[in-house]
Amino acid sequence: MRLNFIKTFSLVLIVTSLTLVSGALADSSSDYAKALKKSLSVAESVQSYNIQASMVMENNVMGQADGMKLEATQTARGAMPDRLFVAIESPMFQQQLGTGSNESWFSLPAAGVCYVGKPLKLSRVLHDDGEMELTNEKLFNFFAGLGDYLFTEEMTPMGETTAENLMVGEREISCQVFQFADDSGSSSFWFDSQSGLVLKTRLVTNMVDQGVEMERILTTQVQNFSLNSKLNDSDFTFEAPEGLRVVDSLERVMNPDSMVGMPAPNVSFTDLDGKVVQLEDYRGKVVFIDFWATWCGPCRMEMPHIEKLFKEFQGNDGIAFFGASNEEKGTVTGFLKKNEYSFPIVLVKAEDARGLFKVTSIPAGFVIDAEGVIRAHMIGTQSEAQLRAAFAKAGFTE
Repeated sequence: MRLNFIKTFSLVLIVTSLTLVSGALADSSSDYAKALKKSLSVAESVQSYNIQASMVMENNVMGQADGMKLEATQTARGAMPDRLFVAIESPMFQQQLGTGSNESWFSLPAAGVCYVGKPLKLSRVLHDDGEMELTNEKLFNFFAGLGDYLFTEEMTPMGETTAENLMVGEREISCQVFQFADDSGSSSFWFDSQSGLVLKTRLVTNMVDQGVEMERILTTQVQNFSLNSKLNDSDFTFEAPEGLRVVDSLERVMNPDSMVGMPAPNVSFTDLDGKVVQLEDYRGKVVFIDFWATWCGPCRMEMPHIEKLFKEFQGNDGIAFFGASNEEKGTVTGFLKKNEYSFPIVLVKAEDARGLFKVTSIPAGFVIDAEGVIRAHMIGTQSEAQLRAAFAKAGFTE
């Protein structure tokens, strides 16, 4: 099971009472295999869903209770091929995602911004690859809300399967309870074999925060649901709240200064041999520029991915790599003596990085297509898969 919407948007929160009605059932592995098969069958056939759920997240010092608690509600509706509404609301946090007949949208009031665009067809990909990308295919997915309530992968339960009744709205539903554990914590899932949905989830994660052992408990419980019911178009509309800045691309939700779609400004780099390199001289190639510094931990985390891709594409005349730092040459060469990266490292003036490319934090990555247009503007550490996806936006897919 993947907590897709919760994971993608770093979310939250409440637990409703349940009544124990029976003891252990035998052969939990066989039970789980049947549950997985049922969930996947539902995922393949379902055409619409309407789910309301409550969530609670608790952070406690290990062995203690009454720590920080956050509560929220989730509403998730979807109908193929082009209707989606997923929202999380709490006193401290709200966000909303959707598409309807008039527009698509992604709203983050806490950040003071929302994206509004044209109506979209939904992708239908159940399994998440784990990458957190703001793209139409990732966000506007039929399973953006439903995926939180389905088993999707083979797992081995611990102990025996038990059965408990849950109150969901006015319905009392008998659920199988599956438990799992690993080094990071434990999880429990309450599964309704009739609907094929996971109606309650309890995830316990052990962690250390500033030297203190902590326990995080995230509990999600469905309060009401329906599958394959008719949904109203009025449930898939959006009006930007007053005071929010409306942007025209998903990139600008998290990165208001995104330069995607703009012509790349010409900039001069100096390589470590003192040769001056002009960006405009690389017109006709896809160009990847990574602004970085030797002191930057996230930059160092990203550099092995860049090195791997550079070696893979070395000799391909269709792409050029640059790692650009505004530090002194001696600082950079000293770093490279200890870290033998082979992709081209160049020096750039700080005022050019800030003024021309709006670099205010690093790492900052840019992928420029053969026509000189910026197709990806990335902030923060990128994985290998994210870099490949960015190259593909500029037409380089080898």
